[in-house]
Amino acid sequence: MSTYAKVHLRSQEDLPLRDKIIELNKRLRTKWIQLVINVAIIVVFGYMFFRGYTTFSNIFYYILFALFLVNVILIFLQRRQINELIDYLEFKAERGA
Repeated sequence: MSTYAKVHLRSQEDLPLRDKIIELNKRLRTKWIQLVINVAIIVVFGYMFFRGYTTFSNIFYYILFALFLVNVILIFLQRRQINELIDYLEFKAERGA
């Protein structure tokens, strides 16, 4: 958990537990926004690809889809890490640590 805290709370490590949880919830919201934007880009480019609305080659779309798919997977993993860290910090706050 300390690694997650170092990664997701870089400049806020000295904050009290409740403030860390608030900062992590803000980060979680930004991850949702990033996820929505990435999925929207995949949908738009997928629609353009299947309808033939562009002059890009197929390999360009395959690379683009692969990059955005990897990005979406990484965002999901980051969200999971942030949720685990929030649960851990809430548990610590309840125990009075």
